[in-house]
Amino acid sequence: MASPQIAPLIMRLHAALAEVLHERLPQAGFSDIRPTHCQVLRGVEPGGSRLTDLAATARMTKQSMGALVDHLEEVGYVERVHDSLDGRVKAIRLTPRGRQAAETIAAIGTQIETAWADKIGHRSLEQLREALAAITLDLPER
Repeated sequence: MASPQIAPLIMRLHAALAEVLHERLPQAGFSDIRPTHCQVLRGVEPGGSRLTDLAATARMTKQSMGALVDHLEEVGYVERVHDSLDGRVKAIRLTPRGRQAAETIAAIGTQIETAWADKIGHRSLEQLREALAAITLDLPER
């Protein structure tokens, strides 16, 4: 029997991660954010991030990222402030509520990784992490 192709496996895993986040975020008190918002909340640097940088990191268009940030700003998770390096530019910064959400997302991620380690072993999980990091290291920005 042939080994399954990697792309469909990664796509299934991505869908499963989204399902877990969709289930657990409301349970944790964050019913107004969706799994797609997680990459924004986890991607904002402590001093703030530019929209273009967030979009490039998430591999999405500036317009799509802008829509996600707009929603998160409306519900109080992020704010737009003057960039510390260039006052003409707006930076996206987490609010205290946004930091709580980012910490919750990280905790959910840790729980998921613990379950994976229980399933495949810590060594295999670290090998998977290293392999995925190597594969994604040089991906071009969008």
